[in-house]
Amino acid sequence: MSSILTAGLKDMDDFDLDMGEPEDEEENTTSTGNNAGLYQKTVDFCGGADLVQIFGPTGSGKTEFIVSVVEDAVSNTDNDILFIDTERNLSDNERVSDVDYVYVPDWDDIYAYVSGKSTMLNQNSFGENSTGSKSLEDGYDIVVLDSIGLPALMKYDEYSIEDDADQFKVFQMFQYVSGLLKRYAQRNDALVLVTNQPGSELASDGGDSPFGDKSQFAYKEMWKTQQESSSEFSTTCYVNAFRSRQAGKGKKLFKLEISDNGTEVTRVDSEQESNEWT
Repeated sequence: MSSILTAGLKDMDDFDLDMGEPEDEEENTTSTGNNAGLYQKTVDFCGGADLVQIFGPTGSGKTEFIVSVVEDAVSNTDNDILFIDTERNLSDNERVSDVDYVYVPDWDDIYAYVSGKSTMLNQNSFGENSTGSKSLEDGYDIVVLDSIGLPALMKYDEYSIEDDADQFKVFQMFQYVSGLLKRYAQRNDALVLVTNQPGSELASDGGDSPFGDKSQFAYKEMWKTQQESSSEFSTTCYVNAFRSRQAGKGKKLFKLEISDNGTEVTRVDSEQESNEWT
């Protein structure tokens, strides 16, 4: 599993901003320096490596958060890492290296890749694949799936147009994939990070719940991202507890400050909150 991925962000996580030069050269840290220990903080909050879902609307920092976790792990650990990309959220950039990378945009192919059911793979299933395998192999310490929601939603919409009766298949597949990733995390003592979208802003809950119905019960932690503010200089997002064993719903867990100088992720952690979580 030794390959080099030059990875980066696009879409909502691309910012061409200018925050000016810091007063002290030592303070001009890269996002790796700012976020040193972020991987371990994430694992510790979950009580050990497990399956975590981060969901939220476009532009709320989902990809930026998980890439920051991966970037820290690459710089400060010897973990083997796999990034499964379904939206082309990563492309040529030097922020993350030594990461195995698979681009799988189609929902049926994602299902086949995670489950090992190669007969479901399309002929042109992988636009990019540095692993040499068409199925998820054991041995990774960190697995990222970014994202599970968009391709599933597209498949759901396809069924809604062609045959409403088939829509339930998407939820069954979603639940099965989530269960397999849970088993993978337990079997490999791995941190598995999955991003997702809200079910629908038109839903009765206003899009407050993630897409996937009962699949959410497979996840040890479910966190929701939100954009707090945005300007020409920086964007601030929060990662909040949605369904957590450590924090109440809505509690702010991590703060992201995204600017042209990089991304700084800090744990929102007053002494009182810290005592509540332990």
